[in-house]
Amino acid sequence: MKKYVLILLLLIAIGLGLAVQLLTTQDQQLNETVFLQTTESIRNLQAQDKNLSLLLNESRYNSQFDNTILTDTYYEIIEEFDNLRYDALFEEIEANPSLSRVVARFEQESVNKLEELEVYVENNSYVTDSLVTISEVTQPILEINFSDQTSFVSNLIGKTNAAVYQLTLGRELDAQTSSLLTDSFANQIDLINYEPDTFASELLQDYKGAIGDLVNYNDLSTQQFSALVSSNSSSLIDDIENEYTLSHNQAISKSTQFRNILIIYGLGLLTTLLFFGYKIRQNYSSLELQVAERTDEIKTAYEDLKESQEQLIQSEKMASLGQMVAGVAHEINTPLGYVTSNVDLLKQNITDLSQIISDLGTVNDAVRKPKRDNTEITKKLMQSLKTYKNAEGPELIQESTQLLTDGLYGLNEISKLVLGLKDFSRLDRQTTEQVNINDCIESSLTIASNHITENNVHINKQFNDLPSIACFPSKLNQLFLNIVTNACQAMTEKGGELIIKTEQVENNIVVHFNDNGIGMDEKTQQHIFDPFFTSKEVGEGTGLGMSIAYKIIQAHKGEINISSELNKGTNISIQLPISND
Repeated sequence: MKKYVLILLLLIAIGLGLAVQLLTTQDQQLNETVFLQTTESIRNLQAQDKNLSLLLNESRYNSQFDNTILTDTYYEIIEEFDNLRYDALFEEIEANPSLSRVVARFEQESVNKLEELEVYVENNSYVTDSLVTISEVTQPILEINFSDQTSFVSNLIGKTNAAVYQLTLGRELDAQTSSLLTDSFANQIDLINYEPDTFASELLQDYKGAIGDLVNYNDLSTQQFSALVSSNSSSLIDDIENEYTLSHNQAISKSTQFRNILIIYGLGLLTTLLFFGYKIRQNYSSLELQVAERTDEIKTAYEDLKESQEQLIQSEKMASLGQMVAGVAHEINTPLGYVTSNVDLLKQNITDLSQIISDLGTVNDAVRKPKRDNTEITKKLMQSLKTYKNAEGPELIQESTQLLTDGLYGLNEISKLVLGLKDFSRLDRQTTEQVNINDCIESSLTIASNHITENNVHINKQFNDLPSIACFPSKLNQLFLNIVTNACQAMTEKGGELIIKTEQVENNIVVHFNDNGIGMDEKTQQHIFDPFFTSKEVGEGTGLGMSIAYKIIQAHKGEINISSELNKGTNISIQLPISND
């Protein structure tokens, strides 16, 4: 059964791992919203690139065109590309080397194209400014009268403007026209007769300078324009789109395969689950039998444990009694000693009394003779009086009476100790009795008398009148004996006082044990009720006394509270309900 469960859990874990992998990776790549947004961003980039091409064509030889629009448009392209690269395509670029290479190529192409665009804007501005100048001075020049050279000037200006016009249309110039713009025009315009520093001179110099700028900057502008128009940025954008679409399609294919694998795995798992269910069903009947057997074993173990607990309590109790045997023997030997001594003295006194009685018997025999011999009677009577006087008869009787009284007291003390042992060691585990708590404490103090005497402990009993309660007397005796013994051992070094106070508080009997011994630290107080925990030296304690005391109080539905401070003493408060109902 355990094997089946482990295999099933392993298969389920693998299935969950596959599902999580699909949800966290494949679904993220196949997010339709992300795909549409990325595609739209690429299309925007393509549109902006086409718009830049249109603006480039519009800017050629257009004096009305604002060339800054070209750079602004290209910065918009770069911004759109950055958004595409660092937002929409960031993870795809990291995961797809082909897409990463295309993006890197476009980025490099963008840098080159920006440099060419800036050069083109600068040169094209010079070209358009030259065209404006040519347009502005052509008519004023034609209106000037150059006497016999006016027709020559008009013809020269006309040919030059025609060449400029063809240039602006993007047509190729023939060699003659091209030479006119480059070399011949400058030489021919110098053949015109005009007064230096005149209006005509300024116009012709402006016209000549504009033609020179046009010729100089047009070639550069044309080169840059050709480079910009022939740029492959548009094709690179298409490549980015194609690579992204290919990556997306591959992800769709991979996801489909992954889903198919997961479906097949799920069917396999379902089949396995059905098989395990069948096996579990087969083993169900045997499991019920095993459960029943285990239940019986648990019941038996519980009963054994309960019996062991009772035996443990009794063992601790007998151990406590063993510790008290020497003290009880001493307590018994003391009265027994003087009882024995008194009996010996009584034996001697009885011997003296026997002699007096014997002498009186001889006097009685002499008096009862038919023929009395007064001399003999007097003689025997005098002997009896002498014996009585020598034995000190009155004192003998008084001493014997006192010896008997003392002997009876010693026997009574021995009887009390024996009765205390009998009450303390009763094995009344299951029966309860109505007992006065004060009597239980007295019985425990009797058993602990040797500990009390040896440790020089003064017992201050503050007993109040208490009602009897239903309890297990021997268990309470053991409880109180353990507490009294611990208190005496806590005052071993210099003795002390143990105050025992009993009182009734509402429906409870409360017993306070307050000693001025060595006390306990926080750690000891926290573990005081743990089994086998003891703060005494090895061999001096079992660590079961307070643990058993706690269980005894629980059995009586009571409470115990301990407060202690090092070198100041310990206070134990026990609360027992008068009624256990």
